[in-house]
Amino acid sequence: MRPVESGGRRRDLLQCSLALGLALAAPRSARAQAPIDVVLATPGPASAVSLIPELAVKTGADRAEGIALRLKFVSGGGVAIRELNNGNASCAVFGLPAAMHENLAGPKLVALAAIEDRTLLSVMVRSDLKPVVRRIEDLRGRVLGVHSNSLTTATTGQQFLVLVLRQHQVPPESVRFVAAGQSWETQSSALRARLVDATVSEEPFGLRLEQEGLAYPLFRIGHPSDPRTLPGVGFLRGTLIAPRSRVEAQPELAQRLVRVMQRTLAWRLANPPQAVVEALGLSGADAAAIGAMLAMYPQQYSPDGRFSAAQLEQTETFFRESAGASPDAVAYRVSSMVVDRWAGRKP
Repeated sequence: MRPVESGGRRRDLLQCSLALGLALAAPRSARAQAPIDVVLATPGPASAVSLIPELAVKTGADRAEGIALRLKFVSGGGVAIRELNNGNASCAVFGLPAAMHENLAGPKLVALAAIEDRTLLSVMVRSDLKPVVRRIEDLRGRVLGVHSNSLTTATTGQQFLVLVLRQHQVPPESVRFVAAGQSWETQSSALRARLVDATVSEEPFGLRLEQEGLAYPLFRIGHPSDPRTLPGVGFLRGTLIAPRSRVEAQPELAQRLVRVMQRTLAWRLANPPQAVVEALGLSGADAAAIGAMLAMYPQQYSPDGRFSAAQLEQTETFFRESAGASPDAVAYRVSSMVVDRWAGRKP
C-alpha cells in the first residue's frame, strides 16, 4: 500500500537506514552467520499485539540478532497456542492470561519478555442497538464476539469479557460466544453482517469502529475514562511466549528473540508515531488508526521488555477473578512460567 504523506523513496531510505544501523550494532557473530528462520504467531495484522513483531521485521531488528522472523497472523491467542503446540510456530506474541490458562493442563509454555505496559480492551456494541443496550446487564441473551472461540482454550479477550459480565451479575451462560477474530477485517465484518451484537475489541480497532459508526463502547479498560474498577485491570497482555521445551533445548535462540523484542521496543520508544507508521508502510485508515493509538497512549508498550512485579501481581488477580471459582486457577502462580533471565525484572 502507498505510504502516508511521504513518498516511497523516503520510506525506503528510512527502512534501509534502520536496518543498516541495527545490523552494525549487532554482535559480529550474529552478522557473520545466515539468519535463523523463526515462525512467530500473533493475532493480527495491524493489531496492538502484532505491532511490535511487525515493526521488528520492518526495521530489521530481527536480522540484527541473526534471526529472520516469519510472521503468522492468527485470529486470536487460542489459535496462537495451537500453532505452538502443533510445532507450526517457534514462538508467539499474545496475551499472558491465555497462556496461563493453557498451562493449567501442564507447564508447556513460558513467558520470555513483556511487550505491553497498558492493556486497551473494549466491549463494542453494534450501533443500531444503542437505544436498547445501554448497560452491561442489557447484554443478556445477546451474541458476543470474542477473538477465537474454543472449548479447550480461553483467549485473553474472552477472559476479559467473562470477567466484565460477572462483575455486572450477568452469568456467562446467559450469552452466546462466537469467534469474531482479532483483526479489523473480521471484527468489522461481523458487526456489518450482524453476526454479533457486541464484540471484544482492542485499539486501534475499537477507535476505528467508533469513528466509522459501526459500534460504540459500552465498557473500556486502559482508556482515560477507565474507572479501574475491574479486578486486575493492570494485567500484562502482550507477551513473548514460547514452548518450555524449545527454550530449554535452544536457550541461545530464546535469548536472541528477547533481544529482538528489546531492540524493537527501544526503537518504538525513541521515534514519534508518524515514524512508526512510515516504518510499517501503512496507509489510509490503517495508518490513521495506528498513529492515533500511539499518540493517545504513549505508555502502551514496555520500554525494555522487563517483567514488572506489580503487573504480574495484577495479572494473577485478573486470571483468578475471570476464572470464577476454579481451584486450579486460584492456585496457579504466574511466576512458575516467567523466564526472566534475559529480559529482567522491575518493581
